[in-house]
Amino acid sequence: MDDGSVKRKFILLTTSMAAFLSPFLSSAIAFAVPKIGVSFHLTFYQVAILPMIFLIPLASFMIFFGRLSDDIGRVKIFRAGLLIFAASALLVPAIHNYQYVVMMIFFTGLGSAVLSTNSTAIVSYVYSSGGRGFALGINAMAVYLGLTFAPFLGGLLIELSGWESIFFLSGPLAICALLISIPSMKSLEIKAKTEKTNLRQVSMFSTFLVLLTTYAAFGDIFGYLKLAFLPILSLFFLLIFLHYEKNSTNPVIPPSVFRNNRTFIASNVTAFLNYVSTFSIVFVFSIYLQVILHVNPFLSGIIILPEPVLMVLLSPVSGKLADRFGSRLIASSGMVIIGVSFLLLFLEFTVSRLDITALLGFIGVGFGLFSAPNTNSVMGSVRREDSGIASGFLGTMRFTGQMMSIVAATLILSLFLPASLITGMFSGTVVTITPFFYGSFVSGFRIVMLVSAILAIIGAMTSLMKSRGK
Repeated sequence: MDDGSVKRKFILLTTSMAAFLSPFLSSAIAFAVPKIGVSFHLTFYQVAILPMIFLIPLASFMIFFGRLSDDIGRVKIFRAGLLIFAASALLVPAIHNYQYVVMMIFFTGLGSAVLSTNSTAIVSYVYSSGGRGFALGINAMAVYLGLTFAPFLGGLLIELSGWESIFFLSGPLAICALLISIPSMKSLEIKAKTEKTNLRQVSMFSTFLVLLTTYAAFGDIFGYLKLAFLPILSLFFLLIFLHYEKNSTNPVIPPSVFRNNRTFIASNVTAFLNYVSTFSIVFVFSIYLQVILHVNPFLSGIIILPEPVLMVLLSPVSGKLADRFGSRLIASSGMVIIGVSFLLLFLEFTVSRLDITALLGFIGVGFGLFSAPNTNSVMGSVRREDSGIASGFLGTMRFTGQMMSIVAATLILSLFLPASLITGMFSGTVVTITPFFYGSFVSGFRIVMLVSAILAIIGAMTSLMKSRGK
């Protein structure tokens, strides 16, 4: 085995560790919310802010960091992201002030945005000569491992050592990844161009995304009408950005990424639809199992577990299949499986726990077939020098889709239940509802299933719009 092959494996290891950290900590924070609330004597609204404050930079700054990485070098920015993540994660439990905790969680999310942007781009670059689909599958597997371990490992740590323990675990893991990156990425420098990006344009676009995602994140907490000024302001910044972008010789988003690139557009739209349709389901199912079916938390976790486990197992397999047969049909078939599974959950909502486990498992199969091939389509549809912005754009679609999934599920359920009750369930501050609302919750949940099914089927159609063989 030559040195180059060994280095590639260690690069895959450190980028996969980075890919694991963001979903793990994001989900673990949601589990820690009640304990943090008790620790700081927080109000309902103060507690409800915490899970979303981590996601805002992930949805807002990935394109910014993708462009910055193309300018400065992805390895440098990737290492800086690990440092920011580690430092802020370790500072969270050391600070005994709510406002500073919120700030540090935001900076941890900012570090996560750097890692999420660059881990995919670095893997795509290093494995561009062969095996990219399989390597991206391993990277996707790390993401799903983070999602899988968060409820169990995070819950166990919180129960045994307090909410601070999830940060004490995440920080050192980021430091380990940083230490591995030093020898493995030595002499590896990935830069796209010498001309620097116009910071004015990047700032305009990032401000547009921050305002929009803040509105999506906090609209259900503080009221969409009260925060209506945010989307208006975001539109203002978007129009200014488009004006400068149109007349720029050095645009933030190169026209070549979109021009005559049906695969890039279709893959990103499909990724957005995939996450909108699927992300909120685990949260809603957890509530349904524990509140309506009176299943204890441990058994609820067992029932839900097949979904992320099958994602983990199938991601490398689907990535390898994409290397061999192309990504289009494999990713599309994954979306079809997801859509059919949701449709069956809508039609047969009185199914047994075993049937629920099986259908959630099928959703996991669909997701496992979709993710790595779709990422491969995106990264394979652009030039190597544009891989940073492509990865950032895909990440923005992913995390915006996740936030919109929560927003959509919240809005649907709010048609059937009091808004404060729904916000509490999604933030973790409300863990039970009275029997009076059982029927209403089930009705709302069935509509969530139907909407998810429709979005997944539309996603299958947009996935088929990719160029053949891509």
